[in-house]
Amino acid sequence: MFDKLKPRVNIDKFLQYGTDIEVKGRFKDTLAYNHFTTEDQARLKEIVSLLESSTNEMVRIFETYLKELKAEGIERISTASIERYINIFFYEERNEEYVDQIISFFEELRTHHYNIGKLVVAFNQFNFYLITNLLAKKGQNPHKCLQLLEVLQRAINIDQQILIEVFTEKVVEQVSEGIAQLMDKNAEIMFIKGLIQSLEEQNHEIQNASAATEEISASIADVARSATHVSEKTALAVNKAENGRHVISNALDEIVHTRDTFENIVKNFSQLKVYVSTIEDIVGLINGIADQTNLLALNASIEAARAGEHGKGFAVVANEVRKLAENTVSSVKQVNHNVQNLRAFSTEVSDSINSTSVVIEKATTEAQEALPLLSEIVEIVEEINENTNSIAAVCEEQAAATDDISNRMASISNLSEDVRELGRNTGSAVYTLSQTIDSFRQNMINNNNILLSTKALLSLSKTDHILWKWRIYNMFLGLETIDPNEVTSHNHCRLGKWYFHENTKERCRHFSSYQKLNEPHRHVHECAKKAAEAYLAKDMVQAEEHLSNLEEASKEVLQRINELLNDLEYEKQLRQSK
Repeated sequence: MFDKLKPRVNIDKFLQYGTDIEVKGRFKDTLAYNHFTTEDQARLKEIVSLLESSTNEMVRIFETYLKELKAEGIERISTASIERYINIFFYEERNEEYVDQIISFFEELRTHHYNIGKLVVAFNQFNFYLITNLLAKKGQNPHKCLQLLEVLQRAINIDQQILIEVFTEKVVEQVSEGIAQLMDKNAEIMFIKGLIQSLEEQNHEIQNASAATEEISASIADVARSATHVSEKTALAVNKAENGRHVISNALDEIVHTRDTFENIVKNFSQLKVYVSTIEDIVGLINGIADQTNLLALNASIEAARAGEHGKGFAVVANEVRKLAENTVSSVKQVNHNVQNLRAFSTEVSDSINSTSVVIEKATTEAQEALPLLSEIVEIVEEINENTNSIAAVCEEQAAATDDISNRMASISNLSEDVRELGRNTGSAVYTLSQTIDSFRQNMINNNNILLSTKALLSLSKTDHILWKWRIYNMFLGLETIDPNEVTSHNHCRLGKWYFHENTKERCRHFSSYQKLNEPHRHVHECAKKAAEAYLAKDMVQAEEHLSNLEEASKEVLQRINELLNDLEYEKQLRQSK
């Protein structure tokens, strides 16, 4: 009889699973696992009606527990937040809004750095306080009290489960975000590929420059030899120019002397012309005397004829005188003719001498003007000789400097090769680091059976896409081998499975960020596959192009995921504010 009064728990009821509460998402599984039903919701309101008088004490006890758990230097959680949570716990129906509201409180606990293990203890202690109060109120009715205790325990279990999930998921989110940032930073080291390529090109250019430097050095040596040869020839030219200047100076002196001689000749010819004129005058006088003599002889002949026999001797004399006069006239004419010829010749010679004198005068003037020019030429040639000597010396110095540059270029080439090898080693080390980080990420998610929140899943998806870009990039460095068939379609990766899930569509299809995510996501997978195919076909130009397109598409995917996370957070805040 007394056994019937003792309440006993039905083990089958404890093992029941399911809920009749209509709710979406993970919370439905939580309610089902704890077998929380609409009947339990009603009984929870019955419990609060029994404990309503103890509400203030509940708040005080909960606040005391939290105060003891508070980390040093951290502001304690407000009394209003605790009151609001207790009211939500007892009065709100178990639906999506309920989850948002208690998660808000649990996140507040997390941001105040409460330890999750101690929080579970605090919730258990709070539950124990509620149980003792409930026993005090309903202890006289054991069966009813057991029903209410079961409901209270289920409600507390649900909140504790969500509390642990909030803390766990937040850790996963933070780790995922941290890993995503690490991978993103590692991905930024993609410049190593460009660095190595640049170093290879630089090394090639250095070798070309070194060869060119050697050629320049040889050319400078040739120029130095040529400059020395020119300097020697210029020195000879200076000597010859100086000798030429002396010769021209002497010739100029002779020309001046010739000019003076011609001036004397001109003067003598002028005197000759005077003498010729005198001769002409004398010849004219003789010619006049001859004419008078001839006239006298004629008169004597006439007088002799008149004298007859007595005048014959006189006639003979007169005749001889006449002949002599005629001969004299004839000779005078010949002399006059010769004098005329002499005058004409002397005039021509005088004109020629005058012309020659003018030419000599002009030549003398020009020679005198040329002499300073020749002196300047000698000075210029001497200056050229000095400059040529300087050029030869400079060329020798340049040849030595170029040889030094060539040696330094060889050293730079060796250093460049060392840097390139360091770049490869750095790329390999970063690749190994990325593999370690990804292995940690996979182990954390896959080996701990953690249910991922949407935020954590999207954060991991960001890392997935950064990793794909990273793998393709390392394929170019020879650190990764990718089979094109290994690149699945965008429907089958972590993000794709979430994206095309019916629950996701129902929850996110109204966001433009969700709508815009599919196309770049598809493009990422296509570009990764094409890059792997092109690399396998050794078509590096196409492979590089697909890698570039992959980078652009990946950037857009990350942008859309961030936008979607912001949209979800904003919607969550709107629900909590209602």
